[in-house]
Amino acid sequence: MREIDNDDCGRGDEAMGESWPSVLRYWRTISAETFDDATKTEVITFVRATTSTIPEWQRATSGDAEAAIGLVMNCKAPASIGIKVDFPMTVLLSCAFDDPGAALMMSDKLGQMPLEARLRTKLATSWQVASLLLSLRRPADPGERE
Repeated sequence: MREIDNDDCGRGDEAMGESWPSVLRYWRTISAETFDDATKTEVITFVRATTSTIPEWQRATSGDAEAAIGLVMNCKAPASIGIKVDFPMTVLLSCAFDDPGAALMMSDKLGQMPLEARLRTKLATSWQVASLLLSLRRPADPGERE
């Protein structure tokens, strides 16, 4: 199991010579509609196998979308992308497959990343559409009906 202490999400510190798992790059290379069940399972399994002593991280890596959104919501756009960006974005990704709020946050954060402009737009748009589709699939809360 990996233990990540990511208390500074604004920096994109590149790993110095260490090879990180490719699953950490999926959020910034694969559009929402391209994820198949096997790839989704790979992401979720990786995230769930991670440990932390920080309660917010524990909730986020257990699949709590609100906690995952909280990890990245107030992070500033990084100058570069490294493990301190890849890991929280991968945790968010693991929730974005099923949660419209997490998918929308993926879209928002992708729009701020130092990626090639065309790729950034493609990825951000794909998660915006995913958020909309997930919202349409959710059953309405009976308390919200008029």
